[in-house]
Amino acid sequence: MIKIENIEQFVKYATSLNYRYAKTFTNFAPHEYAMAKDNTKELEIIRSLNKYIQEHYEEETFNNKKYQVLFAGNHKYWSVGAWDITRFLNRNWDYKEPNGNINRTITESKKGS
Repeated sequence: MIKIENIEQFVKYATSLNYRYAKTFTNFAPHEYAMAKDNTKELEIIRSLNKYIQEHYEEETFNNKKYQVLFAGNHKYWSVGAWDITRFLNRNWDYKEPNGNINRTITESKKGS
């Protein structure tokens, strides 16, 4: 397990992963995901990032379901499932501006891609 102690470390590890554009929800919720195989360094990183999200999250509702999200760098990250069993990390291009407003411009522009 990697100990992630702050948002800068989170961004460093999160941006080290390879992401794929998700084909699901592309018309109304475009996003990317990183997926790891068992017993790999990527799996350790993804689980550590998910643990950090689940310890420092903001709650958001999407399709009537609540999600734990984290704004870090130029992305919004979220996990699905418990950090210690997941193999995925999701992100889109929403980010928080210095005034605290959420900028969704880039994510919105990718709808239908």
